[in-house]
Amino acid sequence: MISEALLHYAWKHSIYSHFDFKTSDGQPLQIIHPGLPHQDAGPDFKQAVIKIGDLLWTGNVEIHVKSSDWLKHRHHEDAKYETVILHVVYEHDYEINYKGGSPIPTFELKNHLSSQLIERYTQLMLSTSPLPCAQFVQNLKAHQPDYYRLIFHSLYARLILERLEQRSKDIFATLNQVSGDWNETLFRLLTANFGFKTNRDAFVLLAQSIPYKVIQKHATNQLQIEAILFGQAGLLEEPLDDPYYVTLQEEYEYLRRKERLHPIHSKNWNLLRLRPQNFPCMRLAQLSAILYRYPNLFTKIEQHTEIAQFAEIFSIPANSYWETHYQFGKESKKHATTIGENTFQLLIINTIIPALYVYGIFSGKEELSDRAIDLLAQMEAEDNRIIRFYRENHFEISNGMESQAVLELSKRYCQHKQCLSCSLGSKIVSEDDIFYAGTPQRKRPTE
Repeated sequence: MISEALLHYAWKHSIYSHFDFKTSDGQPLQIIHPGLPHQDAGPDFKQAVIKIGDLLWTGNVEIHVKSSDWLKHRHHEDAKYETVILHVVYEHDYEINYKGGSPIPTFELKNHLSSQLIERYTQLMLSTSPLPCAQFVQNLKAHQPDYYRLIFHSLYARLILERLEQRSKDIFATLNQVSGDWNETLFRLLTANFGFKTNRDAFVLLAQSIPYKVIQKHATNQLQIEAILFGQAGLLEEPLDDPYYVTLQEEYEYLRRKERLHPIHSKNWNLLRLRPQNFPCMRLAQLSAILYRYPNLFTKIEQHTEIAQFAEIFSIPANSYWETHYQFGKESKKHATTIGENTFQLLIINTIIPALYVYGIFSGKEELSDRAIDLLAQMEAEDNRIIRFYRENHFEISNGMESQAVLELSKRYCQHKQCLSCSLGSKIVSEDDIFYAGTPQRKRPTE
């Protein structure tokens, strides 16, 4: 199975069976530098350096399975492709010329790719398994356990950085919106994550409706913090014969006028298919308790080095009213009002650790970014459908850092079958026979 993805990979990493390169018209070819992958519209690689005969060329490279694909893709009508210095193809089936009439130098890869490379790539791509590398991983783990651990240590380290870098973009965007205020940024991030999937959008709107300086201004009064959050959430608009509710309602009306606040609409909240512990009122009560106890929560992020220290912050019980309520005016059996272990873990993973990592980048304090990863490694591995699936397929996942890395692997690579972009898939395709079934000393297929 030959694809442009495989040819891109071979060209980028200079994976060839032999190196006596010639162009299609027989001129000696030397690849000094393959160039840089080009993600935007235009040729596939830019700034390549090659030598054809005695002439040194610098410019763009285009890659196709067949030469005739140049015409199929209508590159002959696009001026951007006039800068191509080399057309790299698996099969040279048609002569392609510049607009002036002279032929574009062409390099045919067919006789320079090993059968092993093609065989392994084909095995991955044609597999119907949702995880084509599973058999290779099993073989490696059985026959080369030390190398298995080395490969996976490297794989997880790369993936967790990719995951944190991706989340950094959103945090930096928020930081820019709030003029570099880290307390405001953390408030928005934490509040959004209290909504989880079902009510995330509503919590985002809520956080945007309250300047965090207002929260800090009233931080010594728990009732006022609760009134601001519930009132801004639009949950104090209806008449209700409940003393606690009426007190919040009255307090909010005073604060609303004083701080010129504008609540979001109560229709933003969703109660369908939610467990009572996840009802918006419960989550807002828990958030209120944390903000009241730690109005300058960001300073704790800088100081704390252990997960247990953060557990103390997130174990604060909500107002005692919520021990017998999940919603205003509706009594329930007595229950705990502190955040559960799973919720705590998600808030740490999605709020504290990304914020600490980004602040380390922002402040130039590399040790803070390193601490963020260390905190992840202190956490237990998540237990969900995806993690269980990878464990069943011979992936060792022992802590929170590794489970987050596997979630990134699944989302970014496996679900889209981007095996060649994955460092594990890349090793399977291009490295020696340690990934094969049977003995790791099996000889390569004849090339």
